[in-house]
Amino acid sequence: MAELIRAFIAIELDDAQHRALAEVQARLQRDRAASRVRWVAPENIHLTLKFLGDVDAAKMVALQRALADVCASTPPFALRIAGVGAFPDTPRPTVIWVGVSGEVERAALLAQEIDAACAALGFAREARAFSPHVTLGRVQRDAARGDRQKIGALIANAQVGELGALRVERLAVMKSELRPSGSIYTRLAALELKE
Repeated sequence: MAELIRAFIAIELDDAQHRALAEVQARLQRDRAASRVRWVAPENIHLTLKFLGDVDAAKMVALQRALADVCASTPPFALRIAGVGAFPDTPRPTVIWVGVSGEVERAALLAQEIDAACAALGFAREARAFSPHVTLGRVQRDAARGDRQKIGALIANAQVGELGALRVERLAVMKSELRPSGSIYTRLAALELKE
């Protein structure tokens, strides 16, 4: 039986950004409405470029080679992390996020190239356009409409300024292990962007 690795491709954040995001989470968690949110552990927060799902371990070498080719034609770029919002919107929040600005068109192009490289290896194409964000938390599925409205109001009224600049110089292939206490992420490979 093939060994399966639950994997995704991401841009990792640094310790200062994780601390700043933890402070935003702590501020939001002071509100009672936030008790209906499953918060992402601050050290696990990242910018996902592509979620792969369960990958046959035998495919990982070919995947890393394809991603290295994408990186070889992509120079580093700069992003900023700021603001807070929700998907699909604040009146009906399911995901709470902090926004990403700066050279987002470069990030979107990189995500498209990664998607194309992965599709050539048999991975499913992304159904949605790339929307750069970092996930802070997910509203519990069984949250009542009233709870969602309170969470939405909390997000709509939150003032979150710039939390830091991020120079994107590498991609990470990450392994995700689902545990009752939350996901555990392990970097399997770091691939450098080329100047």
